[in-house]
Parts: sequence; C-alpha cells; structure tokens
Amino acid sequence: MKSIVKGVPVTTVRNETGEPLTMSEFETTTEAEPTASIDVETMLTPLAPSGPSVRALMVRKLTDIVVLPTARISSNERALVADILLQVLDKVEESLRIEVAQRVARVSECSPVLVRMLMLDEPAVAEKILKGAESLPEELLIEAAREGTTAHRVMIAQRLNVTTSVADACLSFDEIDVCRALLKRDDCELSPNAVNKLVAMSAVHKELQGPLLRRHELEPAHGFIMFWWVDAERRRRVLTRFALDRSIIQDALADLYPRVFRGGDNDQIVKDILILAERRHRPRGVNGEPVSMDVVKRTLAAACKYPAEEIIDAVAMIGGVSRVLAGRILRDAGGEPFAVLCKSLGVPRGDFFDFLADAAEGEEAIKHAEHLLGVFDSMPRDFARAVLRYWDWDTNPRIAYITRMMATIADDLNIFELGEVKSFS
Repeated sequence: MKSIVKGVPVTTVRNETGEPLTMSEFETTTEAEPTASIDVETMLTPLAPSGPSVRALMVRKLTDIVVLPTARISSNERALVADILLQVLDKVEESLRIEVAQRVARVSECSPVLVRMLMLDEPAVAEKILKGAESLPEELLIEAAREGTTAHRVMIAQRLNVTTSVADACLSFDEIDVCRALLKRDDCELSPNAVNKLVAMSAVHKELQGPLLRRHELEPAHGFIMFWWVDAERRRRVLTRFALDRSIIQDALADLYPRVFRGGDNDQIVKDILILAERRHRPRGVNGEPVSMDVVKRTLAAACKYPAEEIIDAVAMIGGVSRVLAGRILRDAGGEPFAVLCKSLGVPRGDFFDFLADAAEGEEAIKHAEHLLGVFDSMPRDFARAVLRYWDWDTNPRIAYITRMMATIADDLNIFELGEVKSFS
C-alpha cells in the first residue's frame, strides 16, 4: 500500500501477517545492507603523501645529472641543470642541501655558480664544499671569503694549499679566529701587508703574539715594534732572533760621512740614514759637547730611581734619541728597554747592575735585576744601538703604516688607556 508524505509517495513495508513493520523490527529482521545512491569515492579522505616530496625527488634527480662525468654530459647541459638547481635549491630543507653539497664536492667539473651558491650557504652546507672539495678555484675562495661569514672564513683558512691572495681576503675583516687559523698554517705564505696588520693587531690581542713571533715572514722591524707589548720571555726571543750586524752597511757608507758631515753636502735624507747606521754613538750635552761616561752613569742612575721630566730630557740628549722614546724607555715596567739603552751607551756591566740593585726593593726585584743583566749581556753594543734606531725610526714607511693601523684598531675598540697604542699614535 502506498501513502503520500508531503507529495512524495511512500511504500509501507509489511510483515508476513500483513501488519506494518516497526523500525525496531525492520532493523532486526532485515539482513540486506542498505544501498547508497551516491558516489562512494566522493566521501573518501585524500591519502597523505608518503616518502620524499616531488621537490626533493626533482633536486636529487637533477643532482644525479649535474655530477655526471664529462663523457656523459656537455658543459652547456651541465650549466643548464645547474641553473635549474639554483632556482629550487634554496627552497628545500638544509639536510637536502647538505646532501647535494656533499655530492658536488666530489666532482671537479661542476658549474662554478652552483659551487658558489653552496659555498655561501649555511656553514653546515658550506662545510661540505669548503672542507670536502679537494680543489676549488682561487677566485671562488676569495669571493666566499669576502661575502661569507666568520665561520666560512675559518673553514677557508683551514683548507690545504691556501694561497696568499686567499689569506689576504680572509684577513680583511680583522677576525681573531681567522687570524689564529691562518697563523697556524706554516705552509701558507702571508703577504707583507697581512703581516703588518697582524703585528698591529697583536698589540691588543695577546693570543696572536706567540704564533706571530714564530712566523718566518716576520722581520726585525716587526719584532722591535712588538717588543713593547710582549712579555719578558718573548722580548728575549725578539732580541735573539733579530740580532743583526750593521758593519756591512757601515763599511759601504763610510766614505759618505765626511762629505755629509764635514764637506757641506747637506742632504737631509742621506744624513738621517747615516745617523741611523752610525758605528758608535758619542753622548753629547746641551751644546753638542762630548759628555764623559761619569756624567752618563750619574744621569742613568738618577733616571732609574725617578724618571722626572728633566731627567727624561737629559737621557734623550745623552742617548741621542727622541724625548718620546726616552720617556717610553724609562717608564717601561719590564726594564728591558733600559738595558738596551745602557748597552748602546757603553755602560759597564757592573755599573748597570748597580743601577738596578740600588733601585730594587725586595727579593723579587733583585731576581728581576738579574734577569735584566742577562738581557744586557746577550747583545753586542752595535746591535743595541740598532734596536734603539728602529724604535726611534718614525720616518720609516712600514713602521709609520703599522703605527697608523694600531691607532685605528685602538679607536675601533674604544681603547683609550692602552699605553702601548697611545704611544704610537
């Protein structure tokens, strides 16, 4: 029998006796499943993707191509694949970029633009190239040093066969970690300008002093400048390593002395160099008169006890050095510069020790006086005079350049109380 519900015909289901079935009877007696009249597929939840993404798969497939040997792929084709990788590589996770960098590092034919991108990536990625690739073009390393971070420059400095140009690029940022890494490399030749910069930096970065003093590129001018801020042991090392004999220069220039000092050929540049190379200094007084050794000893004894302003003037006059240098020598806490000055003036050994002993107080001071006596004994008089000349050689271009760099470094670090730097500025 059919009935109408809101205009829709409904068929009444009855049981075996003809009575209409209730809902409960229908659920218990009906064995067949109800059939759906809608599309089942539209009700399914989409499956989550499993395994690598298509982007990761594409990167790996392109990497397979870009690392093929030369016999399998032309340079133009390799460059095309590298260009495609450039577009997608920075949009994948770091772990995948590390994988790519590790594979690229094993081949030498890879596109430079792709290698550059990986070299300038995060340090974990760049490490695979900078440490894993046996050979990298110098120009790429220089570019990575200039545009990368401190971590990149440290890794470059630790590579085998670092060239002078690459080292210069790494040092251009004045980073201590990079400086230390390069100073450990005996096989890496440092340029003169790099050595000058490292000497200037060592005034405020003590950790550079030891490695720098072991470098074969260091010359007397560098050592005698560093002398002012290194410790007692390194001062002795400087005096030992850079010992020199000026006799060959003095013999070569001997015939110029009478022409310049007595013949009226008053070329000031030549005169300054002849004074620099003079065989033996003769102490003189205010009016240029010779001064006896007794006067020299009394002046130095007084200076050792109390370096007043007038004493500094007197020491500068008898020592033939500038007043600035005389002040630095007398106010130096270590005392080694005073030993150099006394040796250059020909002060007898016993008198020098008496200067120190009279000013010493306590057992430690006596031990220090014995240390300074050892410094005094370790050098010939002519060498001591050469050291003084180096210290007072402000017109030398290299020394002046290092001095300016030291002042710049002190300003950058806001150092105003560092006596060693202030004295050079």
